[in-house]
Amino acid sequence: MRELDHETIRHAYILIDGAVLDAPRFVYEHDDQPELEYLYLGTPHKQALEVSPCLVKPSPMSRIWQEQAKWRAYAVVMTSNESLTVLAEHLRSVLSVRLPDGGYSYLRFYSPKQTQRLMGALNDVELSQFSGPVKEWLSFRSDGLWHRTMTGGLGQYREASEEGWFVFTERHIESFSIGAREEFAGKLGRYLGIDDRVKLDNLVREAHSFGFRREKDVSLFAELAVVHGKGIKHPEVQAVLSTPEMSASAKLSEVDKRLAYGVAS
Repeated sequence: MRELDHETIRHAYILIDGAVLDAPRFVYEHDDQPELEYLYLGTPHKQALEVSPCLVKPSPMSRIWQEQAKWRAYAVVMTSNESLTVLAEHLRSVLSVRLPDGGYSYLRFYSPKQTQRLMGALNDVELSQFSGPVKEWLSFRSDGLWHRTMTGGLGQYREASEEGWFVFTERHIESFSIGAREEFAGKLGRYLGIDDRVKLDNLVREAHSFGFRREKDVSLFAELAVVHGKGIKHPEVQAVLSTPEMSASAKLSEVDKRLAYGVAS
């Protein structure tokens, strides 16, 4: 689906990631009478109100829909028959989820990529429970299409005070991890110009063996390995990569310098 139809727009709410887009400013510049709720308002996260996700109900004459290209990468659309207040309360209740070890974690379900991973990780019963009054979730994909998940909107409605009620299992976490790995492998392959998935997996595995975990560090290691070929296997380089006292950035900087100047040629 490339365009949102009129019926969807009529029942739609937009949930904008306030950490990457100044939601209130954007909304009031393109809508004279919007309804807007800061999800962090009235929660333990209220001190971070300036980066709060913002739930918006555009007015009938809103110009927001004509400006989708400016916000669709930083927001999700949902439909519901309930009021803004009811919907905001339920969404506040899932700002964080309980983990298998009893701890809690923020859940950025207002990020399109995270939304799509979440929809793929939940079964039908879990999706209904998590969604509450949300009838459908829509998030923009990198291929120019809208990802659409129907829920029915028949789940139990929750309140902000119940935040943390939804429990993530190991199955959910593994599903998220698989999605993240697939996405990163695709980006890394495009960056390096490599279509061989086995080669990409081996590069990532090797990077992990040296303690590189951040995508930026793994990408730089993979680039050095591809550009310099066997040079990355030189004993001097391997010794640097295996030094536990050095930070990831320091290791990569030193390896880059040695390979560039032919020390490990």
